[in-house]
Amino acid sequence: MSPGEPFLLVQLSDPHVREDDAEPERMLADAVRRVAAMDPAPGAVLLTGDLTEHGYAHEYARVREVLAPLGMALHVLGGNHDDREAMRAAFPPAEAGDGDYRYVTHCGPLRLVVADTTTPGRIEGRLGDERLAWIDARLGEERETPTMLAMHHPPLHVGIPAWDAIGLPAADHAALGEILAGHPQVVRVVAGHVHRAALGTSGGRPVFTCPSTWVQGLLDFGRPDELDLVHEPPAYAVHALTAGAITTHVQSVAEG
Repeated sequence: MSPGEPFLLVQLSDPHVREDDAEPERMLADAVRRVAAMDPAPGAVLLTGDLTEHGYAHEYARVREVLAPLGMALHVLGGNHDDREAMRAAFPPAEAGDGDYRYVTHCGPLRLVVADTTTPGRIEGRLGDERLAWIDARLGEERETPTMLAMHHPPLHVGIPAWDAIGLPAADHAALGEILAGHPQVVRVVAGHVHRAALGTSGGRPVFTCPSTWVQGLLDFGRPDELDLVHEPPAYAVHALTAGAITTHVQSVAEG
């Protein structure tokens, strides 16, 4: 990477690869082909959860095969559809251990803190005191390095009632916001889960949710109990870090 050239981190999210439907796998492969052809090539790829639909070992094997053409560093995290142990076997995290699938790594000039917001068997997210303390401690280790905090459930109320009902609880929103307010080196908080691009803030830090490589969440603010997924265009995000500042682009998977 030459001086002045941005460091590119691609974010894929929510492919939901499954054994009973070939479409999600094919659409993830389309996204991978687009990313692999980027020039200049990204420095790393982050996949923010729901890699599979059922959390089966053979589904993770398919995800690994589809992602294989990517020649850059790959970092993943779990979503509510994932199984921690099966995912850990297929994608060993940067830090060994059991329980939460979480770790810290470096992507070029960017420090990546990957947090776990999932509870086995539950669709909604949760942080709680222990996870919040872990995030605060990890963010406190390198206060001068531009940092991205990644998780599956976003620390946002997106305003779509059905999605907010299966997000993080309000107490977690507030507590994480207090932590983030004390860490100005966090240039972006990124998440998935809601299957659409959305922007907000937490503790003064920008928060971004990534579209899915498969189907998107319907933009409908009026129905509290209906969670609709629709075949709107799949997309991914490209986060460009230049001189410590980050800009996020949303790129359609469709050939242009």
